Amino acid sequence: MKNLKFCFALAFALVACTADYDTFGESDYNKLNDIEFSEQNGSVSVYPDEHRISVSLAEPTGKKSTWEFVTIKSVDMSHMASLHLVEDGLDEFPTDSESIDSLAKKIAYSKKELEEGDRIRIPESGVVYVVVVSESGEPSIWKVEFSMPMVKGSSSSKASSSSKSKGSSSSKKTSSSSTASSSSSKKSSSSEGGEPAEPPELKSLEIAGVTAVLDSVEDGDGYAYHFHVDSLDFRVDLTDLEVTAVELSDGAECDIDVGESYDFSGNREVVVTGKDGEKRVYTVKAGYQLPGADFNGWKGDNLLPDSIWDNANTILTTTEKYSSGGVIGVRMETDVLLGKVASGSAYTADFNPNGVGTLSMANAKTWPDGNELINFGKRFEARPEYVEFKFSYAGKGDSCDLYILLESRSGDKNTARQAADVNTLVASAWYRSTTDDNTGRENPDVVYVSDKDENGMRTIRLKFAYGAPLEGSPIEKSSVFATSLQSSQKSAIDNSLVEGDGTDAVTHIRVVMASSAAGNFYEGTDGALLIVDELRLIY
Repeated sequence: MKNLKFCFALAFALVACTADYDTFGESDYNKLNDIEFSEQNGSVSVYPDEHRISVSLAEPTGKKSTWEFVTIKSVDMSHMASLHLVEDGLDEFPTDSESIDSLAKKIAYSKKELEEGDRIRIPESGVVYVVVVSESGEPSIWKVEFSMPMVKGSSSSKASSSSKSKGSSSSKKTSSSSTASSSSSKKSSSSEGGEPAEPPELKSLEIAGVTAVLDSVEDGDGYAYHFHVDSLDFRVDLTDLEVTAVELSDGAECDIDVGESYDFSGNREVVVTGKDGEKRVYTVKAGYQLPGADFNGWKGDNLLPDSIWDNANTILTTTEKYSSGGVIGVRMETDVLLGKVASGSAYTADFNPNGVGTLSMANAKTWPDGNELINFGKRFEARPEYVEFKFSYAGKGDSCDLYILLESRSGDKNTARQAADVNTLVASAWYRSTTDDNTGRENPDVVYVSDKDENGMRTIRLKFAYGAPLEGSPIEKSSVFATSLQSSQKSAIDNSLVEGDGTDAVTHIRVVMASSAAGNFYEGTDGALLIVDELRLIY
């Protein structure tokens, strides 16, 4: 009986392949250390005692004559605090700390949190006020002053050409650039009384009752504007979504209507037209998150909902709930028994759905690739642009895997796959490294990796490659494109894909997290530890 129990433990060790926070007292910390903008010239100047930040902006490029908006590039502030925009203007800003603290408790600020990539309109004054709110709700107000560059080609004659009666006002707006657009001189001449027309702008948008997030990307000739909704109901029909709210600049019109439904599964173009005929094009895209992707829901050592997530835990537990320092997540640790490796792992899959016997699974010659015991992939129809993992890794020289494959299948479960069925790779995003800071190997899908937070966790963003994977992607050294099964057993599961061009409809998603990247081949390092706190899709 003792030997039989050991065989059971060994069997499940062999096939174990490849977030949010609890409340332990709320923090009062609301310190703003630094903030950077994509449009700035050089470094910002931070004056902590005065709660003031000075930002010099670079000269606009392309057709822009001045900066209408700035884009938040990075924010360094107290952990668990949030950044908000003050809704009302201020006549004056105090200089002593006691008065600044008093003002912070009185001022109204937007409920929406400002994040990296968000855009802020620069008012005529060139001054923006923001509030840092601690986890406990304590606000701290800051004054951000923007210094505009001298614009090439600007002159007093140009400024005075817009209106004789409003010459001084027009000149002021030309220099401070609060409302001027890339065609400000055209707008000035076409507006009543010489007042510059407000640029055509889609200020806010709601889809199916969810507020969209606005991003802007500099494309060398101005900006590309992109609204995205990331948190709709799981597997809602993205091709038939109702627009529930639209806010436009004064006098502008757009080609979508409140109460009407549209296809937002891809980058839908929305054209906004101003009073003077100027047009601005936005792309709008919608999607949803995977249920349980914050990894806070558990039943014992199994992730919830178990209809989405699974692992190889049965007798030997290499994957379990992680709870430390307020973090709840997935703890995956590689274990070794008699030289046989079991990687900690979690995935969108069903482990051993064909009911392979324990002793059979223990035989590496019978099952040379442990992934053939797993039915990978769950139903999914969205097309995200990025994925972020919040994680830490201590590999002891081993490599972890964090990856997502978007698939287009003619069938559903690979356990019922027919000879004529074709599973096509639509997109991939893959991180494999000996470290959690992308220094272990070159990962072409990586957009950025953050510094460690107070809990030792980093956030890594990967960009999905639609169509052919990027050169150097770890997928090249995987069994994803295998043309035959390694096992001769009838119960072996074919999870292989063929490469597509990225245009196929997405039907399934395969998420894999593993403490040892080669764990399915029974290779890895004892004690390699991967902790994942959260997975977030960005559209």
